[in-house]
Amino acid sequence: MNTEITKKLIKIVALTLLISYGLDKLVFFGLNTISDKVLTGQAIGKLNQFLTLKDSTDFLVFGNSRANRHIDVNLFSSNGYNMGIDGMGIAYTSALINTLQEDKKQLVLVHIDTKNFFDADYDGSDIRGMKTKYQRDNKISKTLNDSGHLSVLQRFYYSMNYNGSAIGIIKNYFKPSYDYRTYNGYDPLSVDASQEAMRDIVLSKAMVNEECEDKYQINTIALDYLKSIQSFIEKSQNKTFLFVTSPIYNDACDSDNEKFSLLMKDLGLTYWDYTNLYKNAKDNSYWKDPTHMSKKGAEAFSLHLLEKYKTLEN
Repeated sequence: MNTEITKKLIKIVALTLLISYGLDKLVFFGLNTISDKVLTGQAIGKLNQFLTLKDSTDFLVFGNSRANRHIDVNLFSSNGYNMGIDGMGIAYTSALINTLQEDKKQLVLVHIDTKNFFDADYDGSDIRGMKTKYQRDNKISKTLNDSGHLSVLQRFYYSMNYNGSAIGIIKNYFKPSYDYRTYNGYDPLSVDASQEAMRDIVLSKAMVNEECEDKYQINTIALDYLKSIQSFIEKSQNKTFLFVTSPIYNDACDSDNEKFSLLMKDLGLTYWDYTNLYKNAKDNSYWKDPTHMSKKGAEAFSLHLLEKYKTLEN
């Protein structure tokens, strides 16, 4: 009797798994069909647009919101794209860069936030920002598998990788956030007159200098992803890579900047640290908050960056 019950339970479990697996693939197919048509928004649209045009552009920008808000690609090329995404780190950036064609001639600017490399809590989990492409892009799927940031269930039930993104995808499917045909990925921040007083208060609080202690240790996970980019660069003879840290309003400590600059030199990577570019010229109109520049500031910084780049070409 117990044997019969056990057999029935096994059959029920097997049947349940089979049905759930089949339903998952149907849902996955449906979400793929919808998401492939979405080219706006950060839920998947910007990634879709990037994957569509990444190998036909002359200039690409990678990084987090400070890359997204601070680098005007039009100043560098009429055929460029800013792939800065809010909240993303070096793991996400590395995964994107490794999808590029190695022999395509391009200028690639990688925005680096120095302090993130010394964050002991950084675990590379931002790589999950690409999970909607799991089992849809071989390179991305491999990177996700190697990262260890997908659960066993996510590797079995693919549709789970749309969790957290489905609403944004559906929203942009029915009502696109912008005209992707004229969008180059650059999203400058505006500050209207009603926001200036509050901005000035926030900036004044950022002027408090904390004690600087030289206890900075490079996060090994962040370093591994940086080395992954370095390996890609070594295979890509036609690309020019620039690593840049954009300005912040007040940097309380330079020790991490100096240590990171030495690391980049040891790795043989071209790195420009502009953290303190405007430290002594406190023009509040350049800022939205202590770490994000306004459109005016971003345009000024982009022009400065362009002039620096031109010195490499001469």
